[in-house]
Amino acid sequence: MSIDNNFFWYPALLFPAIPIMLLVFTNKYTALAMLIRKLHVMAQKDEIENLSVERIQILSGRLKLLKWMQTFSSISFLFNLITIFFGFIGLQDFALVFFIISVAFLIISMSLFIVESQQSHYALSLHIRDLEIYNKNKISTG
Repeated sequence: MSIDNNFFWYPALLFPAIPIMLLVFTNKYTALAMLIRKLHVMAQKDEIENLSVERIQILSGRLKLLKWMQTFSSISFLFNLITIFFGFIGLQDFALVFFIISVAFLIISMSLFIVESQQSHYALSLHIRDLEIYNKNKISTG
């Protein structure tokens, strides 16, 4: 394989992007974990009137997606570091292979991010629907 001299700029460009993605995913995870813990406490105190199975499944699905998003991003970061290492020790062919793998894991992670974002938007639309129903009921009884 032939690699041009500018090849090692590519992993350097990904180097800051992947940790920023991990930070975004961790923030999403933290917010979701806080929501789940809050719902758990409310359920134990019988403060939840109706939490549908659909909403619980959405939360569970989003949590699984976030786990895999973080996993694939971490693997991508690791392979990006290995790419840089192989570049420094002069094993350009190995570096290229690891860079391709790194990008593949990054693509998987971003694809999962899109799916999780769609689920998040769907969950919020359920809340909006509930607010609209609540508002209609309040107006009709008021």
